Amino acid sequence: MQIKFTVIKNEDIEKHLNEQDKSELSSLLWKIQELRLLEGKAALNTYLVVNTDEEYATDIVRILQENGHWGPTHDPNQIEFRQEGDTMELPEVKSPV
Repeated sequence: MQIKFTVIKNEDIEKHLNEQDKSELSSLLWKIQELRLLEGKAALNTYLVVNTDEEYATDIVRILQENGHWGPTHDPNQIEFRQEGDTMELPEVKSPV
């Protein structure tokens, strides 16, 4: 499954980024919003985010599958996971730090 979105928890931004990092992130997000507007798209979209360790995550996956929004794909630039029945297993990712 291709990971189509990047989600950053606001609490993690506050906890792990210094003021310069936050300013740079803000500038990048602003740039994306402006370019989306130039493309005729909404500057911001609103999404539902479901953590895969929630007990209802498999129900959400089933609903997505039923509506054609979930299925196998391969993107070498994305982290992929394996699903075994009701379990989603993420590969081990080494910390860049």
